[in-house]
Amino acid sequence: MNQVQFASELSIAKNTLNGYETGERPLPAEKAKRIRERFGISLDWLLYGDIGQPGYEVAVKLGPKPSIKADSKAASLQKTPARRRKAANR
Repeated sequence: MNQVQFASELSIAKNTLNGYETGERPLPAEKAKRIRERFGISLDWLLYGDIGQPGYEVAVKLGPKPSIKADSKAASLQKTPARRRKAANR
């Protein structure tokens, strides 16, 4: 799920969601409750980022996935001699 889709689930603009994520805007209790109910993320984790709380695994699943293109490049670089890897990373 990307940021636009997540914002849509909460009926808010992407910029508003970004403000919540960066701490520039406080997360209203009603939005925190909706996130908890919809995605099963604990309020402790949501508000304080405590990895030990239930919901962390859900957040990881909802997070960005590595692209196939990036995985392919990484795999091909591992098979490439060191001098060519340096050139490819420039």
